Amino acid sequence: MQNLAIEYLQSTKNKFPEKTAIVDEGQGITFNQLWKNSLTLAYWINTEFQITNQPICVGLPKSIDAVIALLAIQMSGNIYVPLDIETPLPRRNKILEALGSDRVIEHKAGKFNLAGKIFSSTYEDLPQIEKQVLNELSERKPDDPLYIIFTSGTTGTPKGVTISNASVIDYIDWAVDTYAITEAEIIGNQAPLFFDNSVLDLYLTFAKGGTLHLLSKDVLRFPADFGTYVSTHKINFIFFVPSLLGNLVSLKLHEEYELSCLKKILFAGEAMPLNTLKLLKSSFPSALLSNLYGPTEITVDAIYWIFGEDIANLKEVPLGKPCANHRVLFLDEEERPVSSPDEIAEICIAGPGVALGYWKDPQTTCDVFIFNPESGKQDEIIYKTGDLGYQSSKDGLIYMSGRKDNQFKHNGYRIEAGEIENALNQFEFVLQSCVLYDFSRKRIMAFYSAGLLESQPPFRSLLSGILPQYMIPHSFHQIDRFPTTKNGKVDYKTLREKIMRPKNAEN
Repeated sequence: MQNLAIEYLQSTKNKFPEKTAIVDEGQGITFNQLWKNSLTLAYWINTEFQITNQPICVGLPKSIDAVIALLAIQMSGNIYVPLDIETPLPRRNKILEALGSDRVIEHKAGKFNLAGKIFSSTYEDLPQIEKQVLNELSERKPDDPLYIIFTSGTTGTPKGVTISNASVIDYIDWAVDTYAITEAEIIGNQAPLFFDNSVLDLYLTFAKGGTLHLLSKDVLRFPADFGTYVSTHKINFIFFVPSLLGNLVSLKLHEEYELSCLKKILFAGEAMPLNTLKLLKSSFPSALLSNLYGPTEITVDAIYWIFGEDIANLKEVPLGKPCANHRVLFLDEEERPVSSPDEIAEICIAGPGVALGYWKDPQTTCDVFIFNPESGKQDEIIYKTGDLGYQSSKDGLIYMSGRKDNQFKHNGYRIEAGEIENALNQFEFVLQSCVLYDFSRKRIMAFYSAGLLESQPPFRSLLSGILPQYMIPHSFHQIDRFPTTKNGKVDYKTLREKIMRPKNAEN
């Protein structure tokens, strides 16, 4: 019985020690090298800091070194926290404050450093080091935290989703069986390490001995580079956000490059447009196409669907059915179970993938991680996703119909409108703000009221020091006052109509 996620790599390095595990910018590392490098760094963390079950951030760009760092942290008996190194300093500080720790593994003069100490591997007795590290690691339990990934928070404070070893093991074992993963997989990784889609890429590689290619931003930014890279390296498995797949198929890359090597194409992180799905099928008729759904709080995904030959007849794209060991239930506004098919209610998830909660934030945790109201299951914790959906009476599949609140996904990133509003409201000339997402055009729209202004402020440059680039609105609309509902709240429906006829907008 597997207890810890690191055991995937431990087993695979014994089977395929000299096989290339990860490729980054043309440089590769074998499973054995990956294990040894992570082992020595873990030993250093243990001896220098003597901590366990504590968060340690990875402040490195997506790279082999970053993967070594996150492996070493878990091997040291601690919890890894991948950071976006491009995030503005104020948001980074909020993350460290939420963690209650300032431990960040970074690079200094090409060497790992942590809390002012520089790592220099001078260890020679690797068998003894391995024995000591694994002996200390044996005290870790399956339900102990493996990683923390921060998501956007409504109050402007990021939330640290805490995922256990057991949750990742359940998810990866399911994915291995469902997608028939073997050592022949050559995975093209799109997701950054601070985006939970990367968990699938990493741990499938560790579990079965495939080879993982860390695709650079340039490869993903320029279609010609992507086409060349995939065909040259014979990438056969990708797990991308739908918007990126849409760009690739609309440019008909499969006609310019030999991309028949792509045999398994998975997508998640945002809604897959029906037309994009149909174009994907026509472009890669023999490839497995699978939609996956799940917030960060349920360990990447809990609902999936593998499409057959009937894509041409679809009227909308289903989320699918629950992953093994998981259940989907629907709750009404009073948190009562809804059992009738086709009735729209909030999608809630039960199962081993449900997170441990938000790190050091019990109140926010209790708001969305609740006891199951179903009869006889009151001791079970479920996660309220905030997504609205239903189970169809026609095919029994689950479909999504919208959001319960102002949270949305853009380019695969889950964003709370409240965090952007909080940033806007920091400017003294903004009286009130509201952020909406235009799903049809995939644009973040910011509305604000202000005093007398001679011209619109340079919002983009002002926000760039506060928010990540993917959270900065595409346009800003000044209005005299916000429409309200009868109870005094902002009337989002009326405000949304203004998107189609914006005035004084910066585009």
